[in-house]
This record gives sequence, structure tokens and C-alpha cells, in this order.
Amino acid sequence: MTTAELIKAGKLTQARQQLVQEVKASPADPGKRTTLCQVLCFCGEWDKAERHLDAICAQDPKRETGVQVYRNLIQAERERIDVLELRRGPAFLTEAPPWLDTYWSALERIAANAPEEAEPLFRQADAQRFVVSGTINQAPFTGIVNTDSRLSCFLEAFVHERYIWIPFDSVREMIISPPKTLSDLLWVPANITAWSGLAMNCYLPVLYAASSSHEDDRVRLGQMTVWQAIGGPFAKGSGQQVLQIGQTDMALLEIRELQCNPPPATDGLSITS
Repeated sequence: MTTAELIKAGKLTQARQQLVQEVKASPADPGKRTTLCQVLCFCGEWDKAERHLDAICAQDPKRETGVQVYRNLIQAERERIDVLELRRGPAFLTEAPPWLDTYWSALERIAANAPEEAEPLFRQADAQRFVVSGTINQAPFTGIVNTDSRLSCFLEAFVHERYIWIPFDSVREMIISPPKTLSDLLWVPANITAWSGLAMNCYLPVLYAASSSHEDDRVRLGQMTVWQAIGGPFAKGSGQQVLQIGQTDMALLEIRELQCNPPPATDGLSITS
């Protein structure tokens, strides 16, 4: 089987092994090395992926611009882990929402194995937000949340090398490009317009953080999603991100266009952390 066939069949481990041998046999082939770099990213082997990026640039300095995109994405992934493990706070495109401290305290209570203390805190945060409505892929909806309890009211985005939380209620429009390459199944290009009028190109991480540590290659490739209980009614996801749109679950890569109805008020935009 070719590497592409192995990946399509959900055989990430075999694809990695095969690519390692192919790159050893053809070390000057930038295509094979780039594909290996992408597969290493699915495996969470960021350091090894970066070494192959260095080799690509050494062989052809003209590829530096494209390589820098990968370096930025890897750096954002590292920041993402730090945030979701509560080692640092998230960055925002908007000013941090006024209920963030309450929300963050709830996450800390979950991490401390006190989900019963997290529930009222999440309710307090929810009481300060409005229900987002609009259309998704031209179908009307009311209510949008991430099915991972840690991210419930946030969209994750990578802006250059930064990992950003975007509250769903700050989004006016989101366009997600159809995946065209293997790397698009890790980080899909998107355009987001906020209610302030700012439009930006960014990448959305397709997989939940640390999906690479799951034992099932199909989960690591985002071909399926599983959830792990983290106390009380809360769960975290592995595999492709899934949003609950109204009463329907929708995988991130199923979304092409999100149009939201106006919020009661809007805020200015600037990256803060």
C-alpha cells in the first residue's frame, strides 16, 4: 500500500514506518520528507518534525516561507498544551470575556478532581453569555458549543504562532476551506470575521489536543472521535473536534460556512494574553 492508502485506511503507525524508510532511501526528495513531517505531527513528534523542516530548508532555502508556516503551527500546538494543562492562560482576539475568571476557576476545579465544585461555576459563566444563533452550511441553528467540556464556549484558532481562544459569541462569520492536503486534516485554513469588522485568516486545529497519544490510529488521524470522562458530567475529546449545533453533533471538517446573528453588544479586537 502507498502512504496515502495507509493513511486513508487509518494505519498511521504503518505509514510512519514506511515513510521513514522512503526518506532514508531518498533523503533529497522534499515531497517524501514533507509528508513524513506531516505524519510526525499526527504522531505528536514535534521535535522530529522540526528537524525534518530544518533539513528541507537546508536542501532548498527557497522553501523557507512554507516551512515557517509549519514551524508556527507546531509552536501554537505547544502553547495549546500549556493552556489546556492550565500552565498558562489563553490569548484572545477580543478582550477576555468578563466571565473568563469564573470559567477558568471551573477548569481548575475539574483538574483538582472536584467536578461538583466546577458545575456551579460553569453555570455562573453561562448566565453571562447569550445563546448564539444563525445558520451553519445555510441551515438555521440555535446554540453552539464544543463537545469537549474544557472548550465548551470557545473556538480554538492558530494565528501565526499563537494559540487563541475565540468565544463563539464574538464570531460574525466563519468560512472553513475544504481540506486539500494531508496537513489540512491537522490544521484547516479558515477565515473568521468578528462583530467588530476585523477579518482574519487563521488555522483551526482539527484534532483535539493530545489526540496523538491515543492508542487507536483512527483517532490520531481524526477519522473518529472518542470522549473520556474527567469527572461528573464533564468529558474531554480525542480525535476530530465535534461541535454541538443545536441538538446535532457536527464534526469540524463538515462545516463550510457559519453565519451568526448579531449579539446584544460588540467589543473591539486586539490580541491579548
